[in-house]
Amino acid sequence: MTTLESMVDRDLQSLIDSVLANHDCRDDRKLWQTLGELGLADLTQSEDRGGSGACWPEAAALARALARRGCRLEVSESDLVAGWLLERAAAPPRQALRVVLFDDEHTTVPTASGLVERVAVVGHDGEEYHVSDVPVTDIGGDRDGDLHRDEDRRDRHLITRETFELARTRRSLVRAIQISATLETIAELAIEYAQTREQFGRPIGKQQAVQQMIAIIAGESALARAATDAAVLAVSDDATPASQVAAMVAVARSCCGHAVDPVVRNAHQVIGAIGTTREHRLHVFTSAALALRAQDRTTREWDAAVLDLTIQAQPLSDLDLMPVRTR
Repeated sequence: MTTLESMVDRDLQSLIDSVLANHDCRDDRKLWQTLGELGLADLTQSEDRGGSGACWPEAAALARALARRGCRLEVSESDLVAGWLLERAAAPPRQALRVVLFDDEHTTVPTASGLVERVAVVGHDGEEYHVSDVPVTDIGGDRDGDLHRDEDRRDRHLITRETFELARTRRSLVRAIQISATLETIAELAIEYAQTREQFGRPIGKQQAVQQMIAIIAGESALARAATDAAVLAVSDDATPASQVAAMVAVARSCCGHAVDPVVRNAHQVIGAIGTTREHRLHVFTSAALALRAQDRTTREWDAAVLDLTIQAQPLSDLDLMPVRTR
């Protein structure tokens, strides 16, 4: 059986791990420069645009590695969504850290690292869809919450409606990768603490109540990872219809969304008050999981999307989530 990890070159994985081994997320500017020098900044972009010509499994490995270390640098969105959009639109190549902004979604640029240089603005006028590569300084919101931009400083590049919809799907999948990776790190932190923290002469992990909380954390994070990996494998295959990719991404986002609450709650219960202090890194990852889940659609909206797809008998994933057909 083909797994996502088996599709990633070992040397590339080792390179990613070595680059991030000593990164503590306090010098993201240096990390961004290093990723650019090593060809990891635009990992999936074609070589004639300055990229490395890699595919989804490699990009997912980088996204997971960044998220598992609590790094908020928007590398994956810049490459897999913004860069992909601009390449599809044949926009002039220019290496920069980007995020994607849909006209109907935000009034401000959603950035976490503070290093975003440009924004891929996606919109449509009637039946015409387009993307623009805009400096981040040209984006803002007026008092009514409407977007305003310097129209003279951007060129619109036409894209198809299919590209427009797939861009949303790709961004949602990036979020699922980041959430599932963050949940795995939370699980590891909780397990490690339960094994080493002692009360009454024995590790707290020996207590049945703690074991039950750890089991919930492990199960929820494993389901989120499985659903996300299934979606990444689907989008990695060019033969997979866009509708099926969208369905599997909806399942992944639903699973990730539902996993966040029990994982975050139980991890803080296991680790206790120290998990909210600078002495422990738990709060870095639990706050990141909550913030990532809040982006794009809500978990309830993803659940509704999965329900609609199930009613339509749409294949959802390789998991036991296939629709039940009645006679």
